[in-house]
Amino acid sequence: MNKFASTLGTVALATLIAIPAVVAGDAPRADQIPQRTARTIATFDTVNGTPGIPEGITTDGAHGLYVSLFALDEIWHVDPATGDKHKVADVPGGGVKGDLVGLERDPSDGTILAAFNDVEGADLFQADHPNCRDPKNTTSGIYRVDPKTGTVTPFATRGMGVPICFPDDIAIDANSNVYVTDLLLGVIWKFDRQGHGAIWSDDPLLGWTEQSATWNARYDAPWAYLGVNTVALSPDGKTLFAGTDGGPGLATGGGLLVRIPINDDGSAGKPDLFASGMGNNDGLEVGPDGTIYFADTVNSDIWAFSAEGNRRLLVASRDELGDPLDNATSLVYLDGCLYNTELGFFQLQAGKPEDTLRNVVQICNFGNPAVNGTYTPPPVRTVVPPNPLPQSARATHPQLSNVRS
Repeated sequence: MNKFASTLGTVALATLIAIPAVVAGDAPRADQIPQRTARTIATFDTVNGTPGIPEGITTDGAHGLYVSLFALDEIWHVDPATGDKHKVADVPGGGVKGDLVGLERDPSDGTILAAFNDVEGADLFQADHPNCRDPKNTTSGIYRVDPKTGTVTPFATRGMGVPICFPDDIAIDANSNVYVTDLLLGVIWKFDRQGHGAIWSDDPLLGWTEQSATWNARYDAPWAYLGVNTVALSPDGKTLFAGTDGGPGLATGGGLLVRIPINDDGSAGKPDLFASGMGNNDGLEVGPDGTIYFADTVNSDIWAFSAEGNRRLLVASRDELGDPLDNATSLVYLDGCLYNTELGFFQLQAGKPEDTLRNVVQICNFGNPAVNGTYTPPPVRTVVPPNPLPQSARATHPQLSNVRS
């Protein structure tokens, strides 16, 4: 089991189990659409005791997929039609070990940007996250990968002077600007194509909030310090959606879906709360029609929200629909279908890596929430804390540009 998973420990696992789960209830479900399918298209092996669990996913620019293996630190290509797969690259390579997380393809040249976290000494649940300032960690950050040659190049890493803490997910716009979530700092970074950048959005909604049914103070647990996890751009490039791990509510509503307008000058507008009430988020995608897809990793559900946010539809679920999901993680939309990686995170926590599904799931013909979904009232943001994280958890130089000599 990799070191990141082991940091959670049995106490955290017991806390997770003790919290009741949100279920779909009377919400419309995609199994009411006869044509819907959900099937495993690829499964990864365990290598020398390390499970090949998929985490990040993106397209190859045609009809194929790239997938990151979280603990093996590898990128693979998968053909959805046949299930054929082959390894593309080791990231970052050179024997460096950690967690390989989000992937995104740069449309300008077909390279892949990959988020990597060196987990030596990382403690997710210390409020001030001392590992964020560990000078020995020089490898956490973003890497550019040429899938044709397997060449891996640092793009924005701690060793290059970027005080990013836990890079998790990536979105890339039409101009090759790169948006990166920071799970522990609860912020979103933005870099240009050369890797120069700084913190782009820092808002309480990206860290934690006393939102009803989202932050559950009665549990008095340190989960509040897990912040924004995933990002996805709207088709017109004018809005960035972000999913969070929220507070200790977890299955009772810990995940937030946050909408951030992108100003004409490229700066971040004021975020607002687009949806809530699901478990922690670990995957977002926006379809070509503006439908937003949200992976609830705690409950292994995938929800679809209409572009206006007023209707939603359960399009895949382990418990409700019997789908082969195992902590639903990253999402990508390709050729009319959704593809979802299954991280099996809770099985890893419990020390059962062989029980993880280690698969990529294809979901097709699942309907449209604007047509098939139920009305969902907009969430009401109530109390916002004055400071989303302790100052000691912030990067030492939050606006430091990545300037190369």
